[in-house]
Amino acid sequence: MFVLKYYWILYIYCTSAGIFSLFLFIHKQCDDAAEWVFYGEFDSAVQKEYDFIVVGAGSAGALVAGRLAEDKKHSVLVVEAGGRPSTLHDIPVTSPMLQLTPYDWQYVTLPQETACLGITNRESRWPRGKVLGGTSRLNYMIYLRGHFTDYDDWGWPRDEVLYYFKKSEHQIGRFEGKTDYHGANGGVYVSDMKYRTRLAKVFLEAAKELHYPEVDLNEMTSSPGVMEPQITSQNGVRWSTDYSMYHIANDAPKLHVLPNSLVEKVLIKDGVEAYGVLIRRSGGVGMVRAKHAVVLSAGTVETPKLLMLSGIGPAHHLSRHKIDVIADLPVGSNLQDHVTTGLDLILLNTSLPFNENTILATPILSYDYFAKGQGLLTHPGCEAVGLFHLSGGDRPDVELMLLPAGLSTDAGTVLRPAMGISDKLWSHYFAPLVGRQVASMLPKLLHPKSRGCLRLRSANPEDPPIINPRYLAHPDDIKTLTSGIRLIEKLINTAAMRGLGAELNPTPMPGCEKFAFNSDQYWECYLRHLTLTAYHPVGTCRMGSDPTDSVVGHDLRVHGIQNLYVIDASIMPSLPSGNTNAAVLMIAEKGADIVRNAVHTSGQVCQLMETFIRPTTTAMS
Repeated sequence: MFVLKYYWILYIYCTSAGIFSLFLFIHKQCDDAAEWVFYGEFDSAVQKEYDFIVVGAGSAGALVAGRLAEDKKHSVLVVEAGGRPSTLHDIPVTSPMLQLTPYDWQYVTLPQETACLGITNRESRWPRGKVLGGTSRLNYMIYLRGHFTDYDDWGWPRDEVLYYFKKSEHQIGRFEGKTDYHGANGGVYVSDMKYRTRLAKVFLEAAKELHYPEVDLNEMTSSPGVMEPQITSQNGVRWSTDYSMYHIANDAPKLHVLPNSLVEKVLIKDGVEAYGVLIRRSGGVGMVRAKHAVVLSAGTVETPKLLMLSGIGPAHHLSRHKIDVIADLPVGSNLQDHVTTGLDLILLNTSLPFNENTILATPILSYDYFAKGQGLLTHPGCEAVGLFHLSGGDRPDVELMLLPAGLSTDAGTVLRPAMGISDKLWSHYFAPLVGRQVASMLPKLLHPKSRGCLRLRSANPEDPPIINPRYLAHPDDIKTLTSGIRLIEKLINTAAMRGLGAELNPTPMPGCEKFAFNSDQYWECYLRHLTLTAYHPVGTCRMGSDPTDSVVGHDLRVHGIQNLYVIDASIMPSLPSGNTNAAVLMIAEKGADIVRNAVHTSGQVCQLMETFIRPTTTAMS
């Protein structure tokens, strides 16, 4: 009976996934064709020179470009490797289905020595957005600012950080009025979820039993607590900064967007000044000049790759690839990522809306979403979060994310290949749960001590880089994540969770059978087998004052190179205490002001020089 039910669930999910994939394929082909017709040959697609060139149109790049274009005197070119998003990108619940598509760079890490033992080839899958809107088109939309102490460590004043957070937000719902900025031009809408299951309320009640109150975690100074998260959404629809950029473009005729185009190199004059970029598009290559600045906002993976291809990076590594060294900087080092685990860790005896019957209700769900902006399709995947100080420090060290489903919920159709779950792990641990109601309470390591690196695979711009996050290499990371597991155990033993029949999944993790279930040794083995990225890599172009251990200064300009800036997650010296997209938006707002002010200051200096020189010239004439 179970076998028949399993294959029925698998059939309906595979059929639905196939239709979804076919739509994306057709949309991508039409998008590529439309771009070719619209732009024609490369030389007719763009001007020869712009005031600013922004590389990457993700959360940071689209926001930076929009802000720079607000001054209508300035011309701005945005170069994006991907194309336009489809309507399906707007539906929050489709996030995992957009991975492993042409809108995803589909990065894969090196095999991990101390982690990912239950993942195929011990390689972590890293979905990153290759589309206008970037990874914010694939993410789970959770909006958390982090903690003030995170940004103290960066050397950024708290009042500036808070100002730029507020500038990037248009708050609606419970928190409307807590921001000084009302008008999402250039920023994002931040709102309450439109839909959640009963599990969210039960989780909040369980936390309250353990004396963790429901608080606004975006106050950035709060004690440990929980909340239903805010998400980057408006009226149930995903909101990414490319939307805001479009709105500004309607008012800014000098803002040009060039999609489906790969920047191969930043052009640098005399080793000290960036003056343009080399772009490959539809088989053609062309150069575009930047009068004032080149801004790299291609993300934690592509920005360091582009810098190294341009001659900026570790000298010994560049020389190995026969790349002329312009600046010997630690590009690609300091790689960090939020690590998580815990899929399908909780079994329930109560049915939730996320189960095998969900797909059968698609017509009703579609009507609720498209006609009303409501219903299950507006769900971001995660419906409650908590920040906890489990090691006793002054900032959170573990985040819990509550999902009313798990890897087994779709019978392995979408999430399994996206995460690279091995055959052994699937068949022995997840497959027996198909058809059962599961939930996932994911503990996320907020401040890992492990550090990885990113390096070029070759000097070919089309080759993906080598990524080695070195997950769980530091023993303290295991201790902190284990404390997160212990907190989950306490939560499901509360009266609130027992009311749903909650229990830990007793099935031993394959490869960990020799350890007593629920012992510290078992959980360490479990963590090293089911090691998952939380999709938050940062740090590969670290910000700092010392060029020996950082790539950009606190003004986000690359050390020793004029007119070249990095404005994206790669500049983070350390991870924030929360999901990273909010911090990226804050960085983009601050970075845009930095670039604009640098140009304004430069213009004032030129005017002063002219004023000083002109009387002398007049006297001589």
